[in-house]
Amino acid sequence: MSHNKISVVLLGNVDYLKKSLITIILGKDAIKLSETGAHKNREIYQDDKFVFTCISDTNNAIKELFLENPVPDMCVLMVENEFSLDHVWQQIGNLKEVTGKPKDEFIVVLPGIRTTSDYPFKCYTMLQFFTQLNDLVKMKDETNMRPAYNPGSQHQTDMKGGRFSNTTYEDPMMTSKRKCTITNVNLVLVGMAGTGKSASANSILRKEAFLSTSSSSSVTRECQVEQREINGVHVRVIDTPDIFDDEMPSSVREKHVKRCKQLCESKPCVFVLVMHASRFTDGERDILKKLERAFGSKVREKTVILFTRGDDLQRARMSLEDFLHRCQPALKEIIQKCGNRCVLFENMSDSCQVEKLMNLAIALSKQ
Repeated sequence: MSHNKISVVLLGNVDYLKKSLITIILGKDAIKLSETGAHKNREIYQDDKFVFTCISDTNNAIKELFLENPVPDMCVLMVENEFSLDHVWQQIGNLKEVTGKPKDEFIVVLPGIRTTSDYPFKCYTMLQFFTQLNDLVKMKDETNMRPAYNPGSQHQTDMKGGRFSNTTYEDPMMTSKRKCTITNVNLVLVGMAGTGKSASANSILRKEAFLSTSSSSSVTRECQVEQREINGVHVRVIDTPDIFDDEMPSSVREKHVKRCKQLCESKPCVFVLVMHASRFTDGERDILKKLERAFGSKVREKTVILFTRGDDLQRARMSLEDFLHRCQPALKEIIQKCGNRCVLFENMSDSCQVEKLMNLAIALSKQ
């Protein structure tokens, strides 16, 4: 199998949908590779850009394929229009066990005109799937055309369409940062007392900027703000009191909300709803409604849910994906209404979890 082609594995027991998808993408140029005894449980189609592998829905066949090709460019699970959410989640869990790959590497392609906002698994609409394939082709073309980097030379030679041109080498990571048009963002941490808002804020800032103690009562009494630069983005972190406390006088709550709005009035604002991964209280069942009453009905479109106490999930040998699948219906509804945007803070020194939060925040700021 050529490494210059995009490798796509099509999973699921819906052969007609797999063939239809291949026909749409490859058209008449598709070449079906001859089957051998070892590959009787799979069909392979390819053209000059793609290699599509249709695999039978058996554990042995899937395991065999991923032993041969452990890192395909995309792993796609095809589902019919009237699919069962529980059945799809069960399929993804089985694929994880058989292949050893994380659940979020299996992408469900949604049929019809469905949107991607109401499902706990990673999914694309058909248009998003085609766009992703196109992006993969562009990335692979650019990689194949890019000359080897010579640190001693300022200019490199690049060949496009048989013609040579002098181009300046650029580090892809640095180029990506320069293309980011968001230079400022406000992160407003909200949540009930004792969920770990201040501790999470300190983790984002990588310094003890806010007073944080292990307590079920509110430590933060007023809205506070600290700032730092993260990967070229100026981030203002706003820590808030428990504005969801039903015993708080409405006048005090309105004062906190007004102050919070003042602090993030001039720049993109992303709300970070902080909750315990190991605890969901009765007071949190209507927390999204309270957030909308305070900051408007569209606040959910700019909200990321941050689960603290991820170490409790580790001790229970439960991943975030498992937790999201098994959590109470009321919590699952909150997650879905916030676009399934979740991050887990397992400990307060992990930079990867902060980076994931920032990626979500920057994406929301661009909208």
